[in-house]
Amino acid sequence: MSNVLNKIVKYSIYVLVFLLPLFWLPFTFEIFEFSKLYLLFFLVSLAFFAWLAKMVIYDKELRFRCSPLDYFVLGFLGVAVLSAIFSVDKISSLFGFYGRFSNGIISLFSLVMLYFLITNNVGVRRTTPKSTPRSAPNNAEASSSALISVNSLISLFLYSVGVVVVISYLSIFRVWQTLGAVWNSGTFWPAVMMQKTFNPVAGSLEGLTIFLAVIVVLLTGILLKSKIQNSNDKLNPNSKFQTIFYWMLLAGSLGLLVIVDFTMAWVVLLATLVLFVGLSLWKRLFKENVNRLLIPIFLIIIAAVLIPFKPVNLELPREQVLSQPTSWQVGLGGATESVKAGFLGSGIGTFHYDFTKHKPIGINESWLWQIRFDRAGSHLAEILGTMGFLGILAYLSIIGMFLLISYFLVANRMLLPLFMVFTALVVAQFVYYQNLTLAFSFWLMLGMAVVSWQKPIREKVISFKNFPELSLVLSTIVIILGIAILVFYYFGANFYLADVSYSQGLQVFGSKRVEKLEKAVSMNSYSSRYRAALSRSYLYEALQELQNPEAERDSKMIKNRVANAIAQARKAVELQPKSVQNWENLGVIYREIGGAVQGATDWGIKSFEKAIALEPANPVLYTELGKLYLVKGDNKKAKEYFQKAIEKKSNYSDAIIQEALLSEKEGVLEEAIAKLEGLLTENPLNVEARFQLGRLYFNNNQTDKAIEQFQQVIILVPNHSNAHYSLGVAYSAQGQTQKAIEEFEKVLELNPGNQDVVRKLENLRAATEEEGE
Repeated sequence: MSNVLNKIVKYSIYVLVFLLPLFWLPFTFEIFEFSKLYLLFFLVSLAFFAWLAKMVIYDKELRFRCSPLDYFVLGFLGVAVLSAIFSVDKISSLFGFYGRFSNGIISLFSLVMLYFLITNNVGVRRTTPKSTPRSAPNNAEASSSALISVNSLISLFLYSVGVVVVISYLSIFRVWQTLGAVWNSGTFWPAVMMQKTFNPVAGSLEGLTIFLAVIVVLLTGILLKSKIQNSNDKLNPNSKFQTIFYWMLLAGSLGLLVIVDFTMAWVVLLATLVLFVGLSLWKRLFKENVNRLLIPIFLIIIAAVLIPFKPVNLELPREQVLSQPTSWQVGLGGATESVKAGFLGSGIGTFHYDFTKHKPIGINESWLWQIRFDRAGSHLAEILGTMGFLGILAYLSIIGMFLLISYFLVANRMLLPLFMVFTALVVAQFVYYQNLTLAFSFWLMLGMAVVSWQKPIREKVISFKNFPELSLVLSTIVIILGIAILVFYYFGANFYLADVSYSQGLQVFGSKRVEKLEKAVSMNSYSSRYRAALSRSYLYEALQELQNPEAERDSKMIKNRVANAIAQARKAVELQPKSVQNWENLGVIYREIGGAVQGATDWGIKSFEKAIALEPANPVLYTELGKLYLVKGDNKKAKEYFQKAIEKKSNYSDAIIQEALLSEKEGVLEEAIAKLEGLLTENPLNVEARFQLGRLYFNNNQTDKAIEQFQQVIILVPNHSNAHYSLGVAYSAQGQTQKAIEEFEKVLELNPGNQDVVRKLENLRAATEEEGE
């Protein structure tokens, strides 16, 4: 049985290392990070349990290796746990923010467990556990009882990367789309594979190139290492295949870097290799043959040349990443919000809260102003905001301690490529956010690098063969841990199926959507995202029923749907009270039912006030609050909030339009017209502004100008029913009866059975007949 447990540990690590960069499933709302997190947690927890069970139940001793870095890793994990406990959004801190998933405490726990699995079961060379003497001294070499060798893990990881590179080329050059079209009318592959950006590493080509920049550094280190080793120490002395494969992988990765041409990927490559070449010259690592440094120098030249120049332009879709200055501004804002935040931040996995609360107003002037970013453009800036100064110091201490020890051991040829790739991963964390593949690579490489230190590692043994009572206690703890893991698997399976149902619900409409979303909520009642979506579906059904003639309406169904919509939206707010999306959703629901439910407008006002407190720089929220005050009849308050919206974003069209309509309501028609004319000067394609300006022109007896505006609206939106109707009214006022009839006929075509339009047509036709007589 001991051998079985060893094999579980060994093959779980093997499968994880090979599969994680490749793994994705198309069934859930987010198909990359969510699937990878499940794979990571399942295999790591399985291997970790098997490792503990073997030691406690069969070996009757705890045998583990200690390195100076372990205490810093555990310290960082401890800070993360405290940050989650005192988080502003405990659900996001536990599971990760929805749609991202890799930034929660479950993910970090899994990665730290992976680190300790690596440091305790991987060695410089693989050895059979039976060959390790029981009385091994405390300073035993790290590889004394290794199930897996560092070399085999690196090779397996790079084979996986090779598959990633091939898949990415096939996506960029639309091979998957072509094959799908040939085999089954374009539906043979999942829809995501039809996109040019598809790759299994990340949801974007930018994430792929950051990963490949790191891989290029790793390959450079391996190739340098192979050049300075004797024939007995080569990575694979039995075959030249690996060396050829590494050169091909290096070329293929560089090709993708050139094609995608993401500046930050080149920065990672350039900065890492410059630091490495500088260190090599300082420590004279290649004094026997300095020409070996030509490989990194060549890559440095390529990166330096291609940062300002773009030799290839395939017009690939670009990911919108938060800028570095804004990332650090938001991160610092999150860390300085309160005393608690200074120590522990807003909570691990809660950058979405930091961004909405602390984003600069200046971002409203860019075209990205409506995006609520859930990740920083720098992983370190995100740690600062979400885990505070204590978190960033704990994390930097891991990096600093590793680099300090490795600096003195860098001449170790096994450590060389791992030291280089770890440095690249750290540089990447300064200039890009962390996805699960990059996080996995960081902890994997860190663990293998620590193993490669060898000398600073000590093996600790705690034997309880002569203490059956202690053995019983520890065995019981292991059994309880096993049961707990099985419980996690059960809930994890439920949560996964819930997300499948949620994803399916978003692809259908009406009662089928409600059915799918209800199923998702029943399987995972902790997701505010599911409840908010369900509340909107309930509301939509109620509003659809209200469109029917009064005699045909199902009043009971309407009341039921409205009550359910409010209940689900409120529950979403209870689950995540610091989520601006949830408060905004609740406010919208109250706004939509304001005329049907007493007090709804007041509750809507309170909801938007809560949303504004969480996102004070968002002009949309101020505008929506102003609209509710208009409904309430408080024009002064409404105007105040419309003006605040315009202060946040000077060209926000909805607020300007509402302010113009309020001016009209107050009888200042010329001022209202001037506001809309000014708006259209900046944004001539704004359909609503043109329509309202046309209406104001008509009310101001400027019929020709009104007709011109309505015609422009119809050019922009041919089926704009209100524009056709207003144009018909304007033509009728000018005595152009036939043109008016044509417009009203179009309105009737768009709104069959509209009695008002039918009467107008009857009157116009009757007038035409009288004129003819």
